[in-house]
Amino acid sequence: MLHAHTKTQVAQFIGSPSHALLLVGTNGIGKTCIAEAIAAGVLQLAPEKLHQHPYFTIVRSEKDSISIDAVRQLQRFLQLKTLGSGSVRRVLIVEHAEQLTTEAQNAYLKLLEEPPADTLMILTVDNQRALLPTILSRLQQITVYAPGEAAVKAYFVANNKDTAAVNQAFFLSGGLPGLMQALLADDQTHPLLDGVTQAKAILQTQLFEQLVMAEGLSRQKDSAKYVIAALQHIAQTMVDQSAQRGDQEKLRQWHRVLKAAAEADTALSQNANAKLVLSTMMFHLH
Repeated sequence: MLHAHTKTQVAQFIGSPSHALLLVGTNGIGKTCIAEAIAAGVLQLAPEKLHQHPYFTIVRSEKDSISIDAVRQLQRFLQLKTLGSGSVRRVLIVEHAEQLTTEAQNAYLKLLEEPPADTLMILTVDNQRALLPTILSRLQQITVYAPGEAAVKAYFVANNKDTAAVNQAFFLSGGLPGLMQALLADDQTHPLLDGVTQAKAILQTQLFEQLVMAEGLSRQKDSAKYVIAALQHIAQTMVDQSAQRGDQEKLRQWHRVLKAAAEADTALSQNANAKLVLSTMMFHLH
């Protein structure tokens, strides 16, 4: 289930892969699933066999960063001799590459400068500006666009998901396929899932309870970012639906939520006081 433009680019890449690819798209849109599909395609493997392949590995962040030690492990992985006749026999994926520390990015740059001929490196990012320009210049890029509402809902219904559950997941995810999949499968490993749960609670409680939640979230900045992202996804979905129905009162209400969440997101990215930012957001939701 891909946007038509993204699907075309992915098919073209699998048919003629370069040594390094960057997948760019909103958190929750399904970049890791696409990266794994590309890996399976170039390795000529059934998708379910990918994680059993000896020359495939995926790097994920620990405590919201990817250290130089993780890059050093990749260096050792790349030193292994591969067997087989395919032009690409080894694939590595770095998930959320924007979480590579500066030290790790500099080390990773050396891998990109002298890549093994038999290896494909795939990086996924929410925002490519978090990567060093020298890394970006060495990556082919595919932007992952979200498919339309009708297409994404039809996909999950066709895969035996309950229509009501699909509609609810669409509302909570803002139509992001990766997050919808996590919601429908109750995949507790997805980083946005807890954010969605807390965002729902915020929207269903009164100001006093919201301020209590703001106090707790202010001590967990990374969790707060996921909650704010979830609020933005939910609010944008409801803005679109309210506009389609011509419900001006709901439209103003959800615009208020969207604006409050967007302002909080910007303020947190600028390292403003988390408690003040979150408390202010709660007041502006009303």
